[in-house]
Amino acid sequence: MQNVIKKVQPLRDQYIRSLAESDNKTQKAKQIADDLFALDLTVYSKDFSFCSSLYNAFAKSVLDENYSLHPEQLRIISQIEKKDASIISAPTSFGKTYCIFEYIAKHKPKNIVLVVPTLALVDEYRRKILKKYQSVFIDYKKYSSIDLDKEYDFDRPNVFILTHDRIVHESSFTRIEKIDFLVIDEVYKLETDIDNDRVLVLNMAYYHMAKKAKKYVLLAPFIGGIANIEHLENKPVFFRSDYSPVVNEIIENTILNEADRSLECKRILDNDIKDEKTLIYFPTVIGMYQYITSIIAKEDIVDYLGTDIEYFINWAKDEIHDEWCLITAMERGYLIHNGQIPVGTRMFQLNEYEKGGLYNRMLCTSTLLEGVNTTAKNIIITKPSRSPERNKHEFSAFDFYNLVGRTGRLNEHYIGTAYYLKGPNDQTFNKADAKRTIKFELVDSSLDMDIQRGLIDEHPEVLEFLKKLGITLDEYKTNIGIRLRFSTVLDLFDSYLKYKKELIEQLDRYLENDQLGRFDMVNVFYIICEGAQQSRLLSSIITGLLHKSQWPKIKKVVNETKKHIPTVDINELISHTIRLKNSYIEHTYYAKVSIIKFFMQRDKTMNEEYVEKVDDKILQPIEFQYFLHVKHKKMLLDLGIYDRDIKTIIDIIGDDFDDGSELRNRLIANKSKFRKKNISYISQFIINSL
Repeated sequence: MQNVIKKVQPLRDQYIRSLAESDNKTQKAKQIADDLFALDLTVYSKDFSFCSSLYNAFAKSVLDENYSLHPEQLRIISQIEKKDASIISAPTSFGKTYCIFEYIAKHKPKNIVLVVPTLALVDEYRRKILKKYQSVFIDYKKYSSIDLDKEYDFDRPNVFILTHDRIVHESSFTRIEKIDFLVIDEVYKLETDIDNDRVLVLNMAYYHMAKKAKKYVLLAPFIGGIANIEHLENKPVFFRSDYSPVVNEIIENTILNEADRSLECKRILDNDIKDEKTLIYFPTVIGMYQYITSIIAKEDIVDYLGTDIEYFINWAKDEIHDEWCLITAMERGYLIHNGQIPVGTRMFQLNEYEKGGLYNRMLCTSTLLEGVNTTAKNIIITKPSRSPERNKHEFSAFDFYNLVGRTGRLNEHYIGTAYYLKGPNDQTFNKADAKRTIKFELVDSSLDMDIQRGLIDEHPEVLEFLKKLGITLDEYKTNIGIRLRFSTVLDLFDSYLKYKKELIEQLDRYLENDQLGRFDMVNVFYIICEGAQQSRLLSSIITGLLHKSQWPKIKKVVNETKKHIPTVDINELISHTIRLKNSYIEHTYYAKVSIIKFFMQRDKTMNEEYVEKVDDKILQPIEFQYFLHVKHKKMLLDLGIYDRDIKTIIDIIGDDFDDGSELRNRLIANKSKFRKKNISYISQFIINSL
């Protein structure tokens, strides 16, 4: 059967090309309607032939009466209906997510959990549920975070949209008692990677949730299979389809040296795809910003950007910084998207990109490509590699074709083109190598999974460490858990012992004078966590962000740091500040300092006052500024509301809303009051887009 499918898809591609090349696509579709229908391209044959018209009438979507499901989508939905556990692999343009919502619309499972890897995908799913498919979910309570103090009613319909991290780090799985339908997206990320702490988190999210689910579906782009699938919970059935209603082409642009990458990228944009919808992929944020400062900054500023853009840029200059690369790009007709950008700003960028007009070019990293649904006719792959710290993980054909697959859009861009800037040391990627069999860490030989399952008798290094700390395995799992791999915890403990003397010296200083600034303590903990490289710079930024004035402007932190460390590049400084604020402090730094605090509690040479001072100077300020234990404020932050506006908004709408629908309704009902309170432009944009 698979051989037949492999032969059919190239034939489909030929017909899709003929549509793309036709001046009158409707007339062309009518002429070849029977062939399109025979190839399952019913999205194009529509009612242009008797058979197709009859098919589309019976394949009408419950979710959207103006859409008929193509045959491969019907097969997937049939599989979900028949099987309690499924793994579904299909190309990006297939419409996998649509199948999930179609199943929900048809069968209305009571308690739904949708697990996605990024907040960007949480937002995309949430918008579909709250707006696009509102009628389907009208009876559901909607949650994008879990309150550990709340009792949820699982006898009524609920839908939870969560990231893997929150399920595990916040122990959300303990509060979700019943799951009728579980979906985990982008599951290729569960593949074993012992150097990546986060992969363990993803596997544990699956491990805990699949146990409770009556029915679950795992989604992925094209993968060839799952090794040891029989060892997974409920033994899921693997379903793979190569069906694609768009054609993806690759054009290799060979360059002679690294210095030509940026110039060749600009040439393609200026000459080959001047006004077309294009993503420009960079493997690192630094590479993206270098392109902006070296190439885009030299282009002319657009005469008139529009009122909304002007409002946004004025806000960004005041709040972030006048020299922020994003502003430089936007003033010249480019958008940017990466994981360091504040959530609300990322949503604004995506919104402007989808609107089109001036902004048809978006610079991005892999963050945008992790399942977020964007419209792109082209993608320029400027360099096929990961960030420097991950060079040991080869950029594979799977990664490459995942990028290529982000081009093309049903009924809009029949052919999507990837321009690959291939340097002398870059490899050629073959599509046959892109479909790989992956092995989840859950079924692999993994020390960390053994720890979580309690199977440590054959791991003497674990037993020795527990003995050294004087704790049981349960105490390890409670206080350290799965935030970090065991090897990372060992490194952290060794670093704690190495810098213990310096730590005690700093703590004694604070006990003698409580009015001391927080920098020295932040710095010694940063060195323990990450090492001494750039510790002065990054600790200065962290100290500024945890300022007692509450939620200082990024611009203020940048300018103050620049005064103390004048040699630092301004773009590097802005980038570090945004990254530390939006991800590192809340997640990595907080987690590691918490574990160091646990080491201190187990250390008989550390007195209780030391531990209290760590809470007072570092952990509690982070908890306060990131709303770690205040779920109603965290819900606003997750929406993209800017942190400095949250208190004002809560004062107006109250803090007793129960779920996402109620929060949305209150925000919409109070729009005029927010304008009078002069909340930031970005928060107004988020509220207006609800």
